[in-house]
Amino acid sequence: MPDDPTDNDKHIWEYKMSYYLKLEKVLKGNLQNLYTVVMSLCDAEVKNQVRALEDYRELNKKPDSMTFLKEIKKIVHTGGSNNLHMKHNKAMAHICFMYLQQEKYQDIQDFRDQYMSAKKVCNELELTFGQCEIDVRALLKKEGIKEPKEEQLEDALNCLEEASRDKFPVQVQ
Repeated sequence: MPDDPTDNDKHIWEYKMSYYLKLEKVLKGNLQNLYTVVMSLCDAEVKNQVRALEDYRELNKKPDSMTFLKEIKKIVHTGGSNNLHMKHNKAMAHICFMYLQQEKYQDIQDFRDQYMSAKKVCNELELTFGQCEIDVRALLKKEGIKEPKEEQLEDALNCLEEASRDKFPVQVQ
């Protein structure tokens, strides 16, 4: 509010403040509803793991939906904070991503959504695909080339890519 407000400025300020207070109440209600909806969509095992979190009492008192979703994501993708099934989850995500193909009558948007969700899981689990320079350097080191030049690295990468294409050809239906 200005230092020397007029009556009109006071009314405008009061109107804006009442509007912001209503918005704040609606936002808090929506966050509480989101918390409730997300919790209701979880299966019993995930609910139990969420309730077993150290911060659950704080999350339950002050429903911070984003922190709550982050914790659920960690539980679902990694098996919880102790990474119980991390190797299995990584292997399954890798298999799912590698064998992903569009079904005969599947809509392209559905396939894109399926691809993006598989890619997001792989990113969350920090999986990498394809040949990387470290692998190529290790192979060249086995061949006796300890300090390869850039040309040698590129040639080796190209050879590996061709070999993987021959071994795993792309199927188009």
